[in-house]
Amino acid sequence: MNITALPALALDGLLCRCPRCHSGPIFARGFTIREACVICGLLFESASGEATGGMGINIVITLLLVIIAAGIGGFNTAIPLPVFFAVMGAVTIIFPILFYKPSRSLWVGFLYLMGDHAEGD
Repeated sequence: MNITALPALALDGLLCRCPRCHSGPIFARGFTIREACVICGLLFESASGEATGGMGINIVITLLLVIIAAGIGGFNTAIPLPVFFAVMGAVTIIFPILFYKPSRSLWVGFLYLMGDHAEGD
């Protein structure tokens, strides 16, 4: 594992780019992931079930965000409770949808870093 590659892979993941060539888009359109990179041929999903890693990243980041926000909101008595719960509910629903593509891309980058991808034909 190359630790020096982590910042580049994290940036590629957040920008939804191929972890090998750093320029090919991972998603075709919407939430549809490409089979392989259009530039370098890197397979993005070489085995079934690889989407669960991206979902795990998404859940962990969402929960961390909610826990931090709940801690801040819990100690801030200036925020009315109904407003706080409405905002927390909206964040809990909207953030995972917006973070889906970067979380899947981060997982693709992690798998690439671990050497778990093969070249497409």
